[in-house]
Amino acid sequence: MENRIEMVDVTVDATRHNPAVRLAKGYFQRWRRAITYPLIAVFLLAPWLELNGAPLLWMDLASRELHVLGLTFWPDDLLILTWMAFAAAFGLFAVATFAGRLWCGFSCPQTVWTMMFIWVEEKIQGSRNQRLKEQGKPLKEKRIFRLVAKHAVWWLIALATGFTFVAFFETGQGLTMQIVSGEAGVSVWFWIMFFASLTYINGGWLREQVCLHMCPYSRFQSVMLDRKSLKVTYDVNRGEPRVQKGRQGGSIAKSEKGDCVDCNLCVQVCPVGIDIRDGLQYACIDCAACIDACDEVMNKVKKPTGLIRFDFGEFAQSNNGTWRLKDLLTERGKLWGYSLLFTLFTAMFVLQIIYRETLDVHFTRDRGQLYFYNGNGELANRYGLKLHNKTQEDATLNLSIARNGMVLNSDRQVTIGKGESRTIPVEVQCQFPCEFPSRTQIDLVIKNARTQEVWQMTNQFFVPH
Repeated sequence: MENRIEMVDVTVDATRHNPAVRLAKGYFQRWRRAITYPLIAVFLLAPWLELNGAPLLWMDLASRELHVLGLTFWPDDLLILTWMAFAAAFGLFAVATFAGRLWCGFSCPQTVWTMMFIWVEEKIQGSRNQRLKEQGKPLKEKRIFRLVAKHAVWWLIALATGFTFVAFFETGQGLTMQIVSGEAGVSVWFWIMFFASLTYINGGWLREQVCLHMCPYSRFQSVMLDRKSLKVTYDVNRGEPRVQKGRQGGSIAKSEKGDCVDCNLCVQVCPVGIDIRDGLQYACIDCAACIDACDEVMNKVKKPTGLIRFDFGEFAQSNNGTWRLKDLLTERGKLWGYSLLFTLFTAMFVLQIIYRETLDVHFTRDRGQLYFYNGNGELANRYGLKLHNKTQEDATLNLSIARNGMVLNSDRQVTIGKGESRTIPVEVQCQFPCEFPSRTQIDLVIKNARTQEVWQMTNQFFVPH
């Protein structure tokens, strides 16, 4: 039996799908700016603004601390961060099931920075038509000054982005002082330029290629969608057959002509270069630029807007565009499942934040010996008390043994700094005469002098017999 191997030609289309994106204006683009401007501001200001004595976002690798919006996390808080990550993931899945790729179109950093770069491109090099003409010219005929100015501004944005990324690890003030004083090392400059280069390449050159070929979200979003998902949709029944404005319709009767004038503006404003009139496509990021462009044309030709619109897919079409909220929420197992998991993990995260210990305590025996006699000839056992202050304030702790006949033969008050971890030797002494069993349970009581919080740790005290 002959073995045959078929060679499958797998190619990746890396050409620019929309070589010059036209900036759209309209209702949804105003909403996008209202969402993205605060997000950009938070990104740029997070290393500078402080809450509870730390920046809004600071990954302090040296101290192994993560500061997020006034909360501080340590490596042993990994479970809390796990709940937060799961909550964010299932929240995104729930949104995607109900409303498609709104995250991609309105909040994703790749989309935000790409549109920022396109805005710079249009302001410096001119409109879409001017940029297309410029691309077809030889280098000596191009407007070199505008071309250089565009790339210079791109690099300024990229450097600010790279600086901010590194500042998340160094703080804004700390990184600025390192650069101004000349103390910034090779590693600091490497990471600034690394993140700046990625920003410049992704926002200026790759753009939609990241969404089409690099981002996995576009590939598996179809698993989350259902027939009732809100998506950018072209009304085929109303728009077809399409006839360009000013062109004779030929054999098509006037009453049969669709509302689409085939102006292609919906394609020109699409940042990923697709034609929404071809139907639902995985590359669509639901940015609604085509909706605003089409609505503007419909207003000009005095036809109703909404030829391209957000709609609930097959469900809306099968119901002639009419629906009730009750209909959208029934028979949607995935939506309710994702929402339930999002609620569950969010509740777990909140509960662990509320009931998180402010002091992490470990009370362990000295492994070197069971018991010994101290300088006064009294029987004692030695322990190690490991303390980790998980607050941003110094803590004064009072130590005591909750058992008659047992006392601490060491410091009974300990001060531990904010975020500090320390191991303290503790010696417990049995008062004479020591008439306890060979193995006796003792309780070490730790009390915060300021907040009056109490921790009680249990261990064993050994007596020779």
